[in-house]
Amino acid sequence: VLDVMRRLLQEKNRMVSCRRKDGKKGCYISILNIIQGEVDPTQVHKSLQRIRERKLAEFIPWGPASIQVALSRKSPYIKTSHRVSGLMMANHTDIHTLFGRVVMNYDKRRKKGAFLDMYRKEPMFRDDLDEFDSSREVVQSLIDEYKAAETDEYVHWGSEPAYSSEYEDPRTALG
Repeated sequence: VLDVMRRLLQEKNRMVSCRRKDGKKGCYISILNIIQGEVDPTQVHKSLQRIRERKLAEFIPWGPASIQVALSRKSPYIKTSHRVSGLMMANHTDIHTLFGRVVMNYDKRRKKGAFLDMYRKEPMFRDDLDEFDSSREVVQSLIDEYKAAETDEYVHWGSEPAYSSEYEDPRTALG
């Protein structure tokens, strides 16, 4: 069981591998391992302890470092040579690099006006392409949040109101 769980944490076994240019390693926000096969829950517990001791998974600094594990029986319909197999679903902060590449490619194509002819034929985009630009802003805010999630200050991230001193805070203007 430890070998399966250790392999699930290896970067080469991720569906999306995101190498960062700055050389830093991101951290996990959450992990769910689904272990299939003949497994004793005590083996799982010992494996989790070893993973923590060896620090095989780097977690966010502001939250609990836990790996959730679900056990399931082997499928009677699919024959495998392995006694135990696993699947990991995880939320990792390095995914912001993938979103960053998407935004960069969007900016290049938007600047050139590439691939927009078909959209301009639709009534929604006939006058402008604001929907695309607002979607780009949503993805950029997601990138910013994933970057902030790697820091200790994330628990306070986004809590400061986005109002300047010139304008009144609408939450206090109601009274």
